Amino acid sequence: MKPTLAALTLCLLLTACVTPKPSHQTAEIRAEQVLSVSLAALDSFLAFELRRRTDVPPLVRDVARRIRSEAPKALESANNLRLAYKSNRNSKNEANLFTALALVDSLVGEIRVWFPATSASGPDNRVVDRLIREAAASKTVTTQSWTVLVPVFIDLAREIYTVINRTREAVKQDREWDLQQNADFAAQLSGLKTAPHWRL
Repeated sequence: MKPTLAALTLCLLLTACVTPKPSHQTAEIRAEQVLSVSLAALDSFLAFELRRRTDVPPLVRDVARRIRSEAPKALESANNLRLAYKSNRNSKNEANLFTALALVDSLVGEIRVWFPATSASGPDNRVVDRLIREAAASKTVTTQSWTVLVPVFIDLAREIYTVINRTREAVKQDREWDLQQNADFAAQLSGLKTAPHWRL
């Protein structure tokens, strides 16, 4: 009887670690959300740049070239470190994961070409978080408020915001990815190698 009770207690403790309380977000869930939103935003940006290459300013083409060159490696590295952290949740693995996510976050910052560069940093100024807030706010933005932007940037921002809003809804989660979701994300990353808009 005692071994069964001990096993049940252990099972409950493990379940509590994996399923966070609504007010608490684990590092793993945060990483999954950042990776999902970042991949969606970067993918949308590159698809737009390829489609509208003759219309976009040189800045957008330069950023796209850098993203194509650096993002696949950064995303794959961050995902591998997420998996390492998931299998061994120690402070070193967590620090490595957050360093990798910061690099992904900085790449997402580069695609926000419709905003002037900012030097803001800190936990409340993560680019992915700002992008999500901007996307949510874009649902209520009036046409007049877009007039300060170059027309091609209006289209780019709207396209990325639409993708972010869709992805944001999909990544609302209260538990970590299961094996199938991990495999699906790995397949998305692998697909970057053959997607026409990701080719250098």
